[in-house]
Amino acid sequence: MTPFFVDYATPSALESTRDRAVLGLSADRRRPVRFHARVKKEHRVGFRFALQALGDVVWSNDEWIDVELFRMMILDPIITVHPDFVFFEGFSQDQSAYGMVRFDRAIFETEGEVICGTTNVDFTAWLRAALAEMRSSRDTWLRIEPAGFEIASKGAGGRFEKKVEIPETWIRGFLSLQAAMAMPGTRLNVRPVDLLAAIRFLKVLKAKVAPRAVRFEMDPGQDAKIILEPWEHLVPLVGADHTYAEKRVIRTWGRRRLKLLEPVLPYADQVEIYLKGRALPHFYRVEMSGASFLLGLSGWSENKFSSSGGLSLLSGMGSNEAPPGTEAAAASLAANYHGNGDPAAMSYLVRAGRAFYDLERREYRHRELFDKPIDLPSVFPPDAQLIASKGMAVTVTSALPRETKKTRRLKTPDGPVMREIVYRDWQVFGSAGDQPQVEAVLNGDGRLIFGKCGCKLFVEHHLSEGPCAHLIALVTASESQRRDLPTSTLAPAEHVEDNDE
Repeated sequence: MTPFFVDYATPSALESTRDRAVLGLSADRRRPVRFHARVKKEHRVGFRFALQALGDVVWSNDEWIDVELFRMMILDPIITVHPDFVFFEGFSQDQSAYGMVRFDRAIFETEGEVICGTTNVDFTAWLRAALAEMRSSRDTWLRIEPAGFEIASKGAGGRFEKKVEIPETWIRGFLSLQAAMAMPGTRLNVRPVDLLAAIRFLKVLKAKVAPRAVRFEMDPGQDAKIILEPWEHLVPLVGADHTYAEKRVIRTWGRRRLKLLEPVLPYADQVEIYLKGRALPHFYRVEMSGASFLLGLSGWSENKFSSSGGLSLLSGMGSNEAPPGTEAAAASLAANYHGNGDPAAMSYLVRAGRAFYDLERREYRHRELFDKPIDLPSVFPPDAQLIASKGMAVTVTSALPRETKKTRRLKTPDGPVMREIVYRDWQVFGSAGDQPQVEAVLNGDGRLIFGKCGCKLFVEHHLSEGPCAHLIALVTASESQRRDLPTSTLAPAEHVEDNDE
């Protein structure tokens, strides 16, 4: 793969006086992004703590690493300016944690021309520490541009590198992360105080023996709850309802990284948790005044996003070939900055770094991660399990739909109508290769959400390393039997529904 560089004209800096603080972020000078704005007074607290939380993610590292090497390898965040939001994104040094800060453009009073786009920004340890100097009593300004800043500040930036090469692992991790965000899963609305109670319990008590999972349990008719192992300590999530008709348990690991949420939770209005499955990535979104902070965690600390190539297969993002209509979808997304379109085209755009999936709004966002197109096969080489599945002897014994029906009022050009919506999963049983009993469950979009196999890879890793060759072979062989069926019917006339969809 051709090396990917960022090029800074000057270091980033923070000018702080008694009455005014100016955060000047130096952008890649090849990317014409410009944003000068004053933060409205009532949003200064959220602005400061959200950026500090991102800095904690970027400079965090769960694995031991030489400090000097750590400083040399720091991966600068990226910024995306849209007409309605400004996004900051960054990876932890060990590439097992991801942070995104979203600022509503309404919290800013802009000055001069705004040029939308995406760019890397110089973000040093010095700058992270300097954010603590910001106060809500002072005017706060944010300046993003590639040309540098006329800011006098002693020791500004602490580090200045004119040209920085971005590792391929960073690129692979960032793109694999998007696959995880687009995967289906469980969404819980929780009170900040409940999540904070779990984090502070773990902060005080250190588990020296396994198991060390955070277990989310959903019982029918009850609010979700957190169980902390090995103490079996229960933290009720008051008001965190769900729709499961049977008991559902999702275990996650790498819980030390939850401490990254602690500084922002006291300022949170609400928190959403997105669980993708056992040992799979999970996400926490903290909503504050005019800002939100999203923390994404891989299955466990050692399971880096850059090494989780199987996530692409789990999310239906496995192809390196652009499907028909991709460029039209890209043009529409670039013109509108956000929206939904053909799932295959959108998935490819995400895989190529030209869009990202917005968990909160469940739509895609335009984002050109690279200034030049990348060679996808070099970033995502052919998957060994996918290759092993080719030509494997497969017998599909059954492929039956499991249906859940809900009545909704839908808007149409002729007015609202009542429809009974069918949510359909496909349960597939069969044999593949030397495995006599293989099971796969796929949702209506054809994404694998559950699997069972007796091979060594599955027994040791389940789906955290992606599906094994036997599951891939079974899913591929059952494609013709998983027919597209009607997704809704007219609801009975006497049925009444209050909400519009």
